[in-house]
Amino acid sequence: MNNVESLLYTYKHRKVVMFLASLYFDNEELMNQLSKHDMDKMFLLLFYSKKDINKFHNSMASHHDNEIPKTELDYIEMVLDWESARYTKDDKPYNAYDTMIKYYPHLEKQVLPIMEKMGMAYSTFEKDSRVVEYVKSLGDPTVEDIKNELISYIEKSPIMKLKAK
Repeated sequence: MNNVESLLYTYKHRKVVMFLASLYFDNEELMNQLSKHDMDKMFLLLFYSKKDINKFHNSMASHHDNEIPKTELDYIEMVLDWESARYTKDDKPYNAYDTMIKYYPHLEKQVLPIMEKMGMAYSTFEKDSRVVEYVKSLGDPTVEDIKNELISYIEKSPIMKLKAK
């Protein structure tokens, strides 16, 4: 399997994004959108180089800073994506607020109100103990976890639902 380390990271990252959303939002539409978070990367990592996939994903995913029109849910997903990174990647220590200030100050008008609503519109390196414990509870994902995630996603797809009829 290609890009195993990237797949393992993306799997864990997706789980943390969903967990953060469950802490801060009670929104079924958001949770449905997040169930698809980075799934393009999960599938593409099976076949293509990480570098090529990241460039493609960042240009095509509505939760990234690109030319795609955004909804409020896209901006929420963006904030959750930024916040998640510090829990799953040692080389990304910034919280969502610091990420915005350092890399995306032009998005402040859109994302700062979301961070304010979440109570995280400030700079800190302190991590939320609930998220830290959740990450620990995930342990080290396995190739079997990745396989199950991909199969589950396919089985829930609209195409599979049509086939079942």
